[in-house]
Amino acid sequence: MKKVLFKRYFIAAFWVLFEILFKLRYRFNYIGLENIPHDKAVMLLGNHVSWIDWFILQLPINRRINYIIDKDIYNWKLFNWVFRMAELIPVSKKASKGSFIETSKRLKNGKIVAIFPEGEISRSANISKFYRGYEYIDRGDAVIVPFHIDGVFGSLFARHKGDVRRCFLKKREITVYFGEAISQEIKADELRQRVIKLKRMKI
Repeated sequence: MKKVLFKRYFIAAFWVLFEILFKLRYRFNYIGLENIPHDKAVMLLGNHVSWIDWFILQLPINRRINYIIDKDIYNWKLFNWVFRMAELIPVSKKASKGSFIETSKRLKNGKIVAIFPEGEISRSANISKFYRGYEYIDRGDAVIVPFHIDGVFGSLFARHKGDVRRCFLKKREITVYFGEAISQEIKADELRQRVIKLKRMKI
């Protein structure tokens, strides 16, 4: 019981601290939140632009998002205990079956799972190739919702620094576009094109 309470309060305090710090430097806009069901399993699929994408996606959503993370990063000694507490799902390119089974289990239990099909944080302004791993996950009745994160390039947390210099005192505008639910049969190449086009949604 004490462990459960500690975990709950630790996560709450951790989240409040992050929210305060990031809102001092960033202004977040979310388009298409109505496309995420409140009472169904959801698979979120989209681009990967920074180390804080997990925070950006989770901020406006009350339900906890379950993230898939590279196993090498998951095993970092300094952060492993945090990743385990957050119940992240580690995945390895050489051994992904167990991760896919765990992901399927959470989806069938009505959870939200987020996957970044690029497989790594983007090193350029272009969205890289999408890998097909998500296609092999048994999604049950989960709804697939694509997303596009825009405005992070050039920040401290992005690998691609961009060419535009920004005033340090001015808040950075970050916009996340959530598209309408798409077919469970969508292939990686088509999904990538859908995600690219999401940026054209009107604010």
